[in-house]
Amino acid sequence: MCIISDKIKFCTCTNQSAEKLKHYWILYRFTKEKNEMCVGEPMMPTYMSDMNFEENQSALEKRLNEPDAFDVPIIFQSKDQLEIVINNNNSSFSGIFTFTFEFKKNKWVAIETDPFYLMNHYNEKKSGKIKNALKRKK
Repeated sequence: MCIISDKIKFCTCTNQSAEKLKHYWILYRFTKEKNEMCVGEPMMPTYMSDMNFEENQSALEKRLNEPDAFDVPIIFQSKDQLEIVINNNNSSFSGIFTFTFEFKKNKWVAIETDPFYLMNHYNEKKSGKIKNALKRKK
């Protein structure tokens, strides 16, 4: 059971592929030119394996809409999507938590994760490491 920290910070400072990090984020930008067809195997969505999903999603949404959430200023565009992955190095897929947000009307709003839609209609724009992702256990 992971609880997202209200001190979470989205950093652009990484020299490695985001997918190799324990906690990471990827910013995707919509493109009309992309016309790919990606297929794959569906996985159980995070909300079905995380008892704290709604609390975590709400904490992330609140933090993303704060001016200091990212370590550098980033200009977002309408339809941008942000994928946030927590516990990526977990040996069990049920321990990896993925959250997706879309930039609408100048703010981030939570949406249902759809990796195939992202792959078929979006290009990766930026990515980075997440610091202070989880609350410390007391």
